[in-house]
Amino acid sequence: MNYRNAAGQATIALVFVIAFFIIGIVGLFGFEIARANLAREELRTACQSAAVAGAAAVAGSDDAETARMQTQALANALYVFKENAVLGMRQTNAFKVDGNPYTPKAGETALYFEFLDPHSNNAPVQIGNPNGKLVKVTAFYGLQPAFGKYLGLSNAPLQAVGVAGVPVLDIVLCFDVSGSIDDQTPVTFVKRLWNPTTSKIDYQVTSSAPGARAAGLAQGPLADILGPPPTGTGVNGLYPQELSTTDDGANRWKIYFSEQGGTNGATGLRGATNSGSPPGNFPGLGARTGTSYTFTDLVVNIDGKNSFSSFTADGYSFPDLATLVEASRGNLENDVVFKSSKADTSVTGVQPRAGYQAKYLEYAKKNAQPIAAAQDAAQMFFTILNNDTDAHFGLVAFSTNAGRSAGSTTSNYNIDRLYSQAGSSNFPLPQIVLDPTPKSTNYATVSSIIPTTVAHGSTNIGDAVDQAITMLESKQRAGSRRAIVVFTDGQPTAGGPLDGDPWSNARKAAVRAKSVGIPIYTIGLAQNPEVIPGEKAILNDWNSDPGQGGIAAIPGNGGRFFLVTNSKNLRLVFENLARQLVQLVRG
Repeated sequence: MNYRNAAGQATIALVFVIAFFIIGIVGLFGFEIARANLAREELRTACQSAAVAGAAAVAGSDDAETARMQTQALANALYVFKENAVLGMRQTNAFKVDGNPYTPKAGETALYFEFLDPHSNNAPVQIGNPNGKLVKVTAFYGLQPAFGKYLGLSNAPLQAVGVAGVPVLDIVLCFDVSGSIDDQTPVTFVKRLWNPTTSKIDYQVTSSAPGARAAGLAQGPLADILGPPPTGTGVNGLYPQELSTTDDGANRWKIYFSEQGGTNGATGLRGATNSGSPPGNFPGLGARTGTSYTFTDLVVNIDGKNSFSSFTADGYSFPDLATLVEASRGNLENDVVFKSSKADTSVTGVQPRAGYQAKYLEYAKKNAQPIAAAQDAAQMFFTILNNDTDAHFGLVAFSTNAGRSAGSTTSNYNIDRLYSQAGSSNFPLPQIVLDPTPKSTNYATVSSIIPTTVAHGSTNIGDAVDQAITMLESKQRAGSRRAIVVFTDGQPTAGGPLDGDPWSNARKAAVRAKSVGIPIYTIGLAQNPEVIPGEKAILNDWNSDPGQGGIAAIPGNGGRFFLVTNSKNLRLVFENLARQLVQLVRG
């Protein structure tokens, strides 16, 4: 054999051997790098899935306790992460850590959870802070190289991050405060008369109006006593009481406020002034004429019963109807007015003291229904959305027309236009305008102002929706989803500004909402079966005809109609609507 040939063959063999080892090593390194990249991507996917699960849990919660809700959301995020796999291995042993960064051991997966405030450059916030609208999941994974022992590689720590947030919503609630919104309030119609024979005040419960739902004495829910048409009554348990509207002009209700006079009343039965005056009806009981359906006072049964028996709260005792009437008039505030009003002749076992009238009004308001239930449900609605989303709120209270500012009011007589001696007041009709400024959610403002509203006036749905659209057009935040929620207990009875006809006015407002892509969600409370056909006709989500359809259907864009036949279910319906508004989680 030629020496040079042998040497060449040896060189070639050596080159092949060296190439085999070098290529093999490079290939192994390439495999490990590809494997690490795959692990990192799968880890990132798991983090994002966990973050989305956490944000979805926040968005879908109806828990008003922020800390508890957020803690549960993080538990959901951890559960979802564990269901994911990295390099074919489910992460069932993943665990939470309290610090970042964290160095994992080989084969170990640790998770660090945070809530971030998107309006403060995504700064972390403590659990329980409602500004935490983003869920951030950071994963630390100890990757064990497949061929590390052959290549001299040690544990390779990997890190991945997932962030997801709740929807950005701009919501305006149109809240009905028209006169019928307290028609389920338990009340008593009373004729307060001076009896010259006994030298005492008599408190006679008036007879129910002929045709009323409940015959007998005029005590119980307002609507049952008066038997109104589907649009409800204009009479209110609290100021402004509008007592002469018990006679609707069509001679249907036939129950008369004494100051209407004539054959239907007996002017002066109430007395010259609201408090500190003689009880009226001089020269005496026998000299008075008028129907048995006359009444002087309408009081709320603050014990919540159809027939008032007794009630005690915070040291104030209301042992009988006499005490209830005199407290409502302000005749128990001190001993002087107690005696000058002659209340002392019939009210026994009660010591006059300042605050009696305020205590009556406090508990009368709590028993005003369904407005009290609606106020509670609206507050819960705001709370859920405030906790579960990045929401900014607007509010439009409406009666005969819609409120125009936070301090807007309507002026009316406290008791009735026929009894001006009791004075008049300005009653709240607020509008709270959306504020696009970061963190200016209006949550505290709308939550505190809703309970101040009282029942009065007619129902102008169109004006309220029109105001809400203007607000959403001019104050929307970039990238937000917009929606209008309309709550009403009836159907339109007042028109303007879009049309003089109340129903056309409401539908034209819905057409305007369609033109700018804003959905309308409607909640119709039917206090009696007669109102249901009208509510379905004007509030429905199935007929989109702009001239005959429902104001939820006309704009489209997912608007829904909710019919409620029991005010006790209002809270559940508002909660359900809140969950429907939070359908998408942004990643």
